[in-house]
Amino acid sequence: MSKAAARRETRVPVALASIEEGVARTAARMPGMPAEPVALLKLIRHVAGRIHARLTARLRAHGLNESDFQTLMALFSSDAGVATPGELCQYAHESRTNMTRITDGLVARGLVLRSPSAADRRRIELRLSARGEQLVRRLLPQMFPSIDALFAPLSARERATLRRLLARLALQLEQMDATEEGVPA
Repeated sequence: MSKAAARRETRVPVALASIEEGVARTAARMPGMPAEPVALLKLIRHVAGRIHARLTARLRAHGLNESDFQTLMALFSSDAGVATPGELCQYAHESRTNMTRITDGLVARGLVLRSPSAADRRRIELRLSARGEQLVRRLLPQMFPSIDALFAPLSARERATLRRLLARLALQLEQMDATEEGVPA
């Protein structure tokens, strides 16, 4: 490991030190608390929160929020460019009520088109409009440098390991939800 890499690894941002210290203090006051899993959860939430804040700032410049963006991305990445509101709910992790609000806003802005399904007129289908497609194609490349920079400290092997571990946690959450054990706070 280079000296620069060693210095990066030994620097502990103030927020991370605060997390570790807070968990240690809480564990001292709460015997039996699983300190390491709690610290991991807090660290994951911290990283996710920072990513969310950066994404929100970038999207705000385009009049979007993260829910809007997730919905646009679900349509952009969907098979044949079409999705039902229910499919969008699953992808964006939104309730049906909230997805209706989100898609109403995107339709009103001319980014999404809503129409009855040709196969079943009772079903509603959503797709990106030409304007929505242009926005996604303009916005995504602007995000690539930040994504690359975020993961730059990790080797390809570390990124693969992180991806595999996060996928295992996602699967565990699915299993917990299925058995109604609940989701970590």
